[in-house]
Amino acid sequence: MLYVGLVHWPCMDKNGAEIATAITNLDLHDLARVCLTYGINTLYIVHPNDVQLSFAKKIMDHWLSGFGGVYNPGRKRAFEIIKLAKDIEEIKRQTGAYMVGTSATTVSGCLSWGDARKLASEKDVCLLFGTGWGMAPELLANLDAVIEPIDSGSGFNHLSVRSAVSIAIDRIVGR
Repeated sequence: MLYVGLVHWPCMDKNGAEIATAITNLDLHDLARVCLTYGINTLYIVHPNDVQLSFAKKIMDHWLSGFGGVYNPGRKRAFEIIKLAKDIEEIKRQTGAYMVGTSATTVSGCLSWGDARKLASEKDVCLLFGTGWGMAPELLANLDAVIEPIDSGSGFNHLSVRSAVSIAIDRIVGR
């Protein structure tokens, strides 16, 4: 089974400082829809800050039990797969999954996309994506594995997290 996690801390800013990023409405909507499209039944939104998790819950409640779910039942269905977590250890406790990170920069010993696809077919994997300018190096170093960057050969590699999630999921579970 494949799980997806959107990590907001510890992440990096453009100057290389460790930060916590803000949860965004757009990420919740778009990532839940792409996950559901590819048959992924759990999207974790990871943030250590209770105020940020409350913000996400408020958005979720609008679509799950408020007018949003009546107005757009498809969106409600997508929001049903979102779970909130304070850290990736909470995900690991809940799922027992092999924790695999993503990065726009090459990490020593990283998995190829083919290896990641094979791994996800053999065991439970949680594919983690960083926000801001990516997950902090210490977090990446403590995961079970990291996948090679998405590389089109253009020499430019600065995707939005929503685009990166879509491409990565398609490479791992797409036909």
